Amino acid sequence: MRLSRRQLFTAATITAFASSGLPAGSVAVAAPVRTWSGGIEVGEWERYYLGLDGGAHQKALAALGIAHRDGVRADEPYLVVPVESVRRAALEFGDHAAADVLRARFDLDSPSLLGRGLKVVLGQDGLEQRYLDDPALQLRYIGHRRRFAGYVLPMPAAVRKALA
Repeated sequence: MRLSRRQLFTAATITAFASSGLPAGSVAVAAPVRTWSGGIEVGEWERYYLGLDGGAHQKALAALGIAHRDGVRADEPYLVVPVESVRRAALEFGDHAAADVLRARFDLDSPSLLGRGLKVVLGQDGLEQRYLDDPALQLRYIGHRRRFAGYVLPMPAAVRKALA
């Protein structure tokens, strides 16, 4: 008895499913693909900015055509930027604030660069949420920041992987 290619392919597929440990009649489902859609206000993005990215945030703002006359932060905090552009800022320029705002928005499984930066400057863990909500802690960070003016916190591979 000779089998056609279609019959051989079907038999091979059934054999592969049977040997994969899946119950009979079940179908393997691919993991959902993340869609990077929507918009993010620049002010929300900059809440996560610490200045430990070696100027990557400013390079990203310039590449996106966002004015930042003070050389640090955007002039228009209510400007909405496409999520894909913020993702590009994190991946191409190494913008830590962009990576963290995407981490928060999409619940990504990656380390917090805000948390790592606060640990370096203030010496404490677990300050991320408090920093975002507490002006006194923000002022404390500013007071200690000058000693770390030349420090650049590298972008971990786990963050790049989560954004890919």
